Amino acid sequence: MIPLKTIPTVARQWGLCFKIVRPDLDLQGSPERSLCRAAFEDENGGLFVLEQIAPAQRERKAFIGNTLDTLHAGGLRQVVPYLKPLADESPAYCEGAWWQMSRFIAGTALDRPGYIQDARKGEALARFLCDFSRHAKHLSSDRATPHFSLKHYVLNLEKEMERHDPDVGGRLTPIFSFLRRSFMDAHDSLPVAFCHGDYHPLNIIWQGDAVAAVIDWEFCGPKPDIYDAANLVGCIGMEHPSGLVDDLALSFIREMRRESAIGSQSWNLFVAFIIALRFAWMAEWLRKKDQEMIELEATYINLLHYNLPELNAAWELPGLG
Repeated sequence: MIPLKTIPTVARQWGLCFKIVRPDLDLQGSPERSLCRAAFEDENGGLFVLEQIAPAQRERKAFIGNTLDTLHAGGLRQVVPYLKPLADESPAYCEGAWWQMSRFIAGTALDRPGYIQDARKGEALARFLCDFSRHAKHLSSDRATPHFSLKHYVLNLEKEMERHDPDVGGRLTPIFSFLRRSFMDAHDSLPVAFCHGDYHPLNIIWQGDAVAAVIDWEFCGPKPDIYDAANLVGCIGMEHPSGLVDDLALSFIREMRRESAIGSQSWNLFVAFIIALRFAWMAEWLRKKDQEMIELEATYINLLHYNLPELNAAWELPGLG
């Protein structure tokens, strides 16, 4: 928690007059993206979200802030930029810590798991991703955004699992073999685009079936162009496996293909890319030693592999080979 006495002082860095903390407001997105955060109301009735960030993340947070500024200025209204402090240095330094501030965006609760049957949400998710793809074509990367190789990530994780989690790694040996055989070489030739990096329904502030705001840009940067679409569909299936072939996923894929935002080469690897990308989630569960999620993730990865032909057929994709 941010100490109550700290918030008024920090708020003045943005020219705001603090009135009251608003713990009743539901803050969307992962709380792990900052050291702590709080919603508050100022004396003019404005609602804001204040975040304290780790000093080591200052450069990265500044890059994300500049990226959001560029996207919003270019007309992508579902991107919520950080507010500029009076000193015009963001993040702002105050009370011995680094801070960022944004406006609070009200949203409607996501019906879980019922949303996986909502075709209109699937279309809205695709429309934003296509718009973002067009706006992001001119974004540049810097040392804060090294190119992410999913191939190398999976290969390194396999070695780590052999040393530290051999039981889990052993269950996934057929998956690693499949990826080396059918995915790794093709991965290096996939087109690269600037991606959100963690695009899924829980990182959206919804207003009905409309995307009001897209949040949690911590992993944005250059990645294979299929990355965001694969992460989204993979997360829908993790909500419930039936979601992979339910209305949201089907309408999302249909709209994405209609807009031609992603090349055919990437779509051919779509299921394999989802499988490979789930290892990023597996690494998170292993880091947290969350045995329940480790078991669930291993089961899900094997399910994706086992049903690969059926998924390609349901999504009307040619797939591998």
